[in-house]
Amino acid sequence: MGIRQKFVLSIVLGLGAFMTLLMLSLYAQRQAVIDAYVARNHSVVSLGLSLLQQIEDRRLAGRLTLEQAQAEAKETLTNLRYGDGDYLFALDGAGTLLVHPARPQLVGTNLLDIRDDAGNDLGPLAKMAIEQGTGTVRYVFTRMHGGKPVEKITFAAAFNPWGWLLGSGVYVEDAEAAFQRSVRHMAAIAVPLTGILLLVVFLLARSVERSLRELAQVVTGVGNRQFDLPVPHTDRLDELGQLARAVQSLQNMAGMEDELRRSRDMVASVFDASQEAAAVCDSSGRMVFVSAALCRMTGYDAGWLEGKRLDALRSGHQDDEFFDTVDTHLDRQGYWEGDVWYRRASGEILVVHKRVTAIRDQDGQIVNKVAIMRDVVERGRHQRAQRFLPLHDPLTNLADAQLLSQRLARALALTARTGRLTGLLVVDVDRFAKVNQDLGMVGGDEVLRFLALRLMKAVRSSDTVARLQEDEYAVLMEDVQTGDEVRMVVGRVLDAMRAPLVVGGHTVSLSVSIGVATAPEHGLGDARLLRSARGALENAKLDGGDRALWASQVVSLAG
Repeated sequence: MGIRQKFVLSIVLGLGAFMTLLMLSLYAQRQAVIDAYVARNHSVVSLGLSLLQQIEDRRLAGRLTLEQAQAEAKETLTNLRYGDGDYLFALDGAGTLLVHPARPQLVGTNLLDIRDDAGNDLGPLAKMAIEQGTGTVRYVFTRMHGGKPVEKITFAAAFNPWGWLLGSGVYVEDAEAAFQRSVRHMAAIAVPLTGILLLVVFLLARSVERSLRELAQVVTGVGNRQFDLPVPHTDRLDELGQLARAVQSLQNMAGMEDELRRSRDMVASVFDASQEAAAVCDSSGRMVFVSAALCRMTGYDAGWLEGKRLDALRSGHQDDEFFDTVDTHLDRQGYWEGDVWYRRASGEILVVHKRVTAIRDQDGQIVNKVAIMRDVVERGRHQRAQRFLPLHDPLTNLADAQLLSQRLARALALTARTGRLTGLLVVDVDRFAKVNQDLGMVGGDEVLRFLALRLMKAVRSSDTVARLQEDEYAVLMEDVQTGDEVRMVVGRVLDAMRAPLVVGGHTVSLSVSIGVATAPEHGLGDARLLRSARGALENAKLDGGDRALWASQVVSLAG
């Protein structure tokens, strides 16, 4: 067999192997696309569970009845959308639909009964709800009313306090469409490149005299990061064969190095394109790769983070026992998820929802740990922008300024309609800067949380307590009968705040200044009422603090 025939045979065998590997790769990629959609459903269901838990926390705090909490949850889930209009649905433990934004007419129907001649069969989902509670299930359902039933994959998880099952699904045809787009893009590149490669190899095989030029072209290709060019004459026993084999070794090594680099770049691009921060750690927990999102989240650059343990970001709010428990769970289960308190480079507290997965070698030893993190505050802000969640301060769990403004506007509208009073207290901690100086930022945060709890106990159960800024709180009293009712709450707040605190083994004595404004006496506009209360607060602090002043007293003094 001549050299040209050998080259042709090699090309045919190479293309056959390439097509085989390509088909295997495409199959794996198709499954990866489906898995990615299902993983997204996991994240969305986890988000939905956190929404229900927040509503349940308010119920446990006595602010809602069970009926009110479940009604609010149903309304929230009904309005929730993500992606291209995807949604969450809820079932009870018997498989009866409680919430279905796309098919409200099915609410109240048991899924075991949804099986028709068109092919719809939600029985597998109902059986999972009844028997298993949490998991992934496949079934057949129509995309739209009257449409053709198609296969759907749903992940559902139990919300145990109410016995609900929360789920979200993806139609397999959506994942297939995404996969087919990827295949078309790949084919648009691979087919022309394959044709060019065949032509080049055929021309190079025309004569033995051009062997050196062929090898030179291969070497040039390696320099240009082309690692798939065939290397001729590797079976020859002369000096040319030795050179060809050396070129082949060089090509293989360069290809593996380039593949590693491209794999790293691909992982980095995937992580950087995600809103979630990521870190890959070695077996000892030291970061070997950090995403750009993690650098933005923490304020540290990659050069500072890489080589350090994630423990370097600890804020001090969680002790060593907590992190030891995390490591133990990760070693045993291979996975851990929860909220962790870190500190940014600026010193600010950073609360992240963290998911850590252990990667093991064939002997079962952990070789890497992959941590995916999302800023809880930023996630809350995004959700608030969509009006999905109540607005709360992440440090104290009190209402924030935006929620206070909404409730104040509602209270003032009630005052204008009924004539009953609305009271607004602005509370500021006296000399809080010294507390931070003495206890540090961690101790200062603990003090702020303690004071938030005391405020909640001092006011009426119907009042709204909010944190406006670092050491400034506000109390909104709606539907007040007389000014004496406001004075009584003001007195309780002053007394509650004077009680000493013990933080980190240190006893801290505190006091507060309070500015009080009421509507309609001091205005019916929310901005004006807040301005009046803050003006009274400033005068209270100028008088030495540890006292309360009403906006009318400030006006009297000015006159």
